[in-house]
Amino acid sequence: MNKLYALLLSLTLTALSVGCKHDTDVVDPGGPSVPEQPQARPGKVYPVGTLLGEAATTTIGPAGGKLTSADERLTITVPAGAVETSQSFSVQPITSTGPQALGNGFRLAPHGTTFKKPVTISVRYNPESLDGTVAEALALAYQTDKGIWRLAAKGKVDTAAHTVSVETTHFSDWALLERALLIPSVGFVKPGDNMGLEVLVLTKDIAIPLLTEEDVPEPYESPSEFVDYLSWKLIGPGQLNPAAYKALYYAPATPPARNPVAVTIKLKGPTVIDGKPYGELWLVSNIYVGDEGITYRINGGNWINTMVGQGAQLMNTPKGPMLMMIGGGIDNGKSVGVSILQLNPPIDPAGVDFGTIGGVSQPWQLGEAGPQFQLSDQGGGLLYVHYYRVGKNPYPSPGAFTISQFGKVGEPVTGKFALGKAGIIYPGQEALGTTARIEGFFRVTRKK
Repeated sequence: MNKLYALLLSLTLTALSVGCKHDTDVVDPGGPSVPEQPQARPGKVYPVGTLLGEAATTTIGPAGGKLTSADERLTITVPAGAVETSQSFSVQPITSTGPQALGNGFRLAPHGTTFKKPVTISVRYNPESLDGTVAEALALAYQTDKGIWRLAAKGKVDTAAHTVSVETTHFSDWALLERALLIPSVGFVKPGDNMGLEVLVLTKDIAIPLLTEEDVPEPYESPSEFVDYLSWKLIGPGQLNPAAYKALYYAPATPPARNPVAVTIKLKGPTVIDGKPYGELWLVSNIYVGDEGITYRINGGNWINTMVGQGAQLMNTPKGPMLMMIGGGIDNGKSVGVSILQLNPPIDPAGVDFGTIGGVSQPWQLGEAGPQFQLSDQGGGLLYVHYYRVGKNPYPSPGAFTISQFGKVGEPVTGKFALGKAGIIYPGQEALGTTARIEGFFRVTRKK
């Protein structure tokens, strides 16, 4: 029995016992200034993002070339003749301060250079992270030297390759923004309680692609020209009371078998984009109905709720901060327990709401680099873990651990998890050749 397994088992037993425009218009990392001219709906000044990791660099000359970020999300394609001499190009991830941003942003260099030919910026998106929005509403934007995010014109969305691209003659801080968003994109509500929803937008319509650049204002309520106020729909149990761009969802008295329920509303978008026909564009919010704690089910069975008596905790360890949630409960008269741990989670200890971007997801991994999962079932006689084996070779389960909200102490920590192939450990052996499908969600008060 390896050390990680022993640690997870001891934690579970503890829980059970407790129960681009001009080259002069690029970002200045030193800080933005206030816009000089007011507009009808002025662009909002946002702070400059902070660096998140090491830069990917290369030298590109007159013959052209490519550079891809370390996470392989962003690729720069420099055509022949774009630069007259060899120059150093770099891509560095930053926190995205753009409103309704999808994932982190990127700082591109060289700054202050106007390319002789347009350079293509292409950003990959994960289609599973589009909670509350649609790919067609995505657009690339850059931050000006005044701190205003500006949507770039003539961008292209490739829903087959899952990329958004645009041509530019300058570099700055860039990010992928969601021009239309139904919030919360992922919601959590107790049985018998209610939750408000609303559509927020960054532009006055859903033109694809944008014909002209637009300064990004603070997100505002969607006008009737943008969304169809009469198209609100509820898929699943409960009741939905719509009112223009807002709606109020009333949850049923008990957790439903269909969980999450879905609330949708239709965009008044184009039916033809870049000469290709598109179907209707629907924004979808997934709302989980359940009690406080960690709720899960195995292979599509009944939902089981476990109480997390010690709450969500961010513990200091010699290897860095560790997020810890340990729940215990009863299923068919036998004790069950769930342990979710993550070393160095991608969260701000001060608290942050990831709900506007569909959450921050981390895939299951072997070792300590990613989130760790263990489910003790049948009074400890059966264990499920976040990896499985084929022969002697271990593999992480497909799926991910997603944090939607990480509140301050005393506030909620919410999210969801899914394991496509959770390994099963039977008493006296650890073959892990048999797997199960586990899904769940959590709403836990942060205690530390």
